[in-house]
Amino acid sequence: EDETIQHLLCSCVFSRQFWFQLLRIFGLPDIAPQPSSTGFFDWWQQAGSTLDKRTKRGFNSLVILGAWLSWKERNDIVFNGASPTIERVLLLAQEEAALWRLASAKGISELVAARPGV
Repeated sequence: EDETIQHLLCSCVFSRQFWFQLLRIFGLPDIAPQPSSTGFFDWWQQAGSTLDKRTKRGFNSLVILGAWLSWKERNDIVFNGASPTIERVLLLAQEEAALWRLASAKGISELVAARPGV
């Protein structure tokens, strides 16, 4: 499959595994992209439509964070020859989410408040 933004963020196996595991950490594994997802934006809209307003705000922040880290991981692989590891990207996501919470990112903070220990 061609490397398009849709492929990178939503349809490749690495991305689907990353989203499932990231969303599982925050108690939302059921809305991770599926192989049948038509595209990143469509998945984001559809998944968000299933959530209450408070959770959706956190989910939106998490999607932005996850997309950014996916893009950075792709660049590290392409330009620096790094090996892709979901564990590393998940750790980076948790560290970055903690920084966002410290910066008063309400959406992420609300997701974490609903999931003690995250």
